[in-house]
Amino acid sequence: MAENRATPSALLREVVAATRAEPGERTTALAQLLAEADLAATEVEELLGVVRESQQVTARLRRRTVELEALFSTARELVRLQDVTDVLRRLVDRAHELMGTDVTYLSEVDNARGDLRVRYSAGTVTPEFRDLLVPAGFGLASLVASAREPAWVREYTHMADAPHDPGIDGAVAREGLVSFLGVPLAVGDEVLGALFACNRFAHDFTPDEVLLLSAFADHAASVLRSARVLAESAAARAHAEGAYRELERHLAATQIVSGIHEELTAAVVSGATLIDLVGTVSDRLERRVRAVDEAGHPLGTATDDRAGLPRRRPLVDAIRRSRTSGHAVSIDADGRRWLVVAILGVDRVLGAMVAADDDPLLDDIARPTLERAAHVAALVTFKRDAVSAIRAERRARLLVDLLDGVLDASALTAEGVGTLVACAAIDVRGSDAALIVAAEAVGDDGLVSSREHGLIVAWTHADAEVATERVRRVLADRLGEPEVTAVVGTLVDGIAPLRSSAARVMRDLRFLIPLGIRGATVRSADFAPYHALTSGDPEAAAAFVDGVLGPVRDWDDRRGTALVETLGAYFDSAESRQAAASALRVHTNTVQQRLERIWILLEGDPDDAEFRFRLQAAVRLERLRRALLAQEPHGPA
Repeated sequence: MAENRATPSALLREVVAATRAEPGERTTALAQLLAEADLAATEVEELLGVVRESQQVTARLRRRTVELEALFSTARELVRLQDVTDVLRRLVDRAHELMGTDVTYLSEVDNARGDLRVRYSAGTVTPEFRDLLVPAGFGLASLVASAREPAWVREYTHMADAPHDPGIDGAVAREGLVSFLGVPLAVGDEVLGALFACNRFAHDFTPDEVLLLSAFADHAASVLRSARVLAESAAARAHAEGAYRELERHLAATQIVSGIHEELTAAVVSGATLIDLVGTVSDRLERRVRAVDEAGHPLGTATDDRAGLPRRRPLVDAIRRSRTSGHAVSIDADGRRWLVVAILGVDRVLGAMVAADDDPLLDDIARPTLERAAHVAALVTFKRDAVSAIRAERRARLLVDLLDGVLDASALTAEGVGTLVACAAIDVRGSDAALIVAAEAVGDDGLVSSREHGLIVAWTHADAEVATERVRRVLADRLGEPEVTAVVGTLVDGIAPLRSSAARVMRDLRFLIPLGIRGATVRSADFAPYHALTSGDPEAAAAFVDGVLGPVRDWDDRRGTALVETLGAYFDSAESRQAAASALRVHTNTVQQRLERIWILLEGDPDDAEFRFRLQAAVRLERLRRALLAQEPHGPA
């Protein structure tokens, strides 16, 4: 019964609680509450889908926390341990444990040619693989070493980006390995080796796996660098101490980054927005940080303020590369440097964070901070999108019910919507993405819903034409459809006229297609006569004539005059008063007086060509109507 239904606030609390739960938890209870709230089955399933996705993102953040703690533990061990062999073996074992792959191994550059030899491994079963030498220029290792970037293959036998070596292929086959992920061990401009994670089955490595293995590679690179310094000269001890101090600094930087991450996580729990997170990161890094959407447009500003941002093309390219690698990407242009990291959703890029990077010395703090902030921002954006989607769907249903006559104007007050005064139609397909983008652009100035083959907007905004053009431009830009077209109707007073206006602008939108009108916002009133002459609506022509000639026709009906007939004769005689007077068998002054009365009754400038065209079209339609009525038989046959 209605009294047993959950209140909206309770339902919202349950939704929020469910998004924070482990995957699969609380969804049954939430589904029961949603069903009791009389939501449609499809709506319940959509919301449950959003909750499940949020649970997955939250679980990923928790998993990342476990991984970070493991990295911190590894770093502390590295500081304490003195034996390089023991350090690297423990590092490979820890990476093997956290990555969860079948085999993990570290290869070190063996000679001046750049050959790589396997030095430590975990999970291998064949002795020859544990001491495998990979010649420079062959295999996946050559890609990692030459590009100094992570690289992976789903199936090693199908790899075509680097030449194969028979000896390597044989060792890989005997070990039974199929998929490989390799990350470089680099210090400065020098590649010291590579760290690999492999599976005995085909596998697509995720950005999170790339990021985790890269973190272990950074530790390994520090250790290898320290070992080489020890072997170079008698002053190895001083160099080793410097290397360990660098490692300690790295640990300190990691702890700083962890503290910032905890602060951001706490901000999310307290309801912070994406812009709040950006402000926090900017304050902690002491440099300007901006949020942009996937197209490189800045977020959180009233205008398109691109000050302090790189040009859009290199920025969008950096977002794409960041999405692929899972890391922050550097941009150098116009004498400046930026760090860019993509904010990744479940299946798309949600945007990016862009930080000025004028102080490379702080890069080991700024880079991981941005990368972890992007993970937190993804959760914030996901929650925001979920709330926006729910609000957009609720308000869309309200508009549909108003236009279909299910609800009246009183429903607007309950939703906090002002008086609706105009309608507009937009020809973008009414997908969920288009609806949400349009709803965000409209905001509290109206309602948006899918209608037929587009969107319908009901405005509380008096300047509906300007507001509609703004929304059209937002849709064209966000959806990548430059030919989005819109029609805006005239101002109305009441729900009934609003329904008629909505039907009219949707018809007008279809009328624009054969005219070749694209990528613009037009007024429905601008082509009223054309629509009346071509519309399949049986009421269109009559409504057009009433709108243009109504006052003149009413004058004739009340006073028994012939103003409509005079207009017809006047237009038939090429607007000659004398010829019209002759045709009507009246004096020229009579025609002049009647025309003056007509111009007083009508709202329009008789010297305006468009007004005269509309008036002629209305007069001829009215004369045709009268002629046809005169031919009809009187009474039943």
